[in-house]
Amino acid sequence: MLRQFHVEGFVNEYAAEEISPDGKTLRFVTERIENIPDVWRGRETYKVVNQDEYSEVFELAPPQKDFQLYSASHWKRVK
Repeated sequence: MLRQFHVEGFVNEYAAEEISPDGKTLRFVTERIENIPDVWRGRETYKVVNQDEYSEVFELAPPQKDFQLYSASHWKRVK
């Protein structure tokens, strides 16, 4: 389970959908998103590139539609 709190007031509750065999990719799909209709879905994917960086992709699916990219980011530790 994953629960996110956003400054915009959204609270997303996710369940794990997929974990890659090497454990470096984690994908979660919403079970519930507060403050929007239940027919919307969200998907959060984290990919570990190495011990110092990872990427994050957030996708949204409007009612009866496929997921579409909403935001993507790449995080790298500064040493």
